[in-house]
Amino acid sequence: MHTSIMMSLLFVLGIAGLAGCATTAPQTLVQSALADTHLGWQPAPENQLAFSVATATGIARVELRPLPRELHTLTLELPGMRKVEGVQWRGDDGGHSMLFDGSGGPDGVSLQSRGHGFRLQIKGAALDLVRGGGMLTVIDYYRG
Repeated sequence: MHTSIMMSLLFVLGIAGLAGCATTAPQTLVQSALADTHLGWQPAPENQLAFSVATATGIARVELRPLPRELHTLTLELPGMRKVEGVQWRGDDGGHSMLFDGSGGPDGVSLQSRGHGFRLQIKGAALDLVRGGGMLTVIDYYRG
């Protein structure tokens, strides 16, 4: 699995481009919070932010800065993940929420299988929940 994740990461980094958030460079909005969580930037339409996360441990953690008001969709590609068990959010204000619990989540959160990984998309009320900044944690099924 480690080789698969690293190959996916190299592919992601090879095609990474600028995200389409019109007023702010995407690299100032999202950063890795774990040493083994690697980010790659994806092309995105205007007013959207898209990036990829690869990890060898099955737990990816990224820190989001406050997101601009004009941003209306956040997309996270998760190459190499086999079965996402949960997506947790902890805001800078101390609030927290389970965005995905293995079977579903609040309106505005969708998780789609993409062959060798997943795509997490956050918009609407769910995006408003994370807009103020905080920590996003994705937990993949990982059993040694």
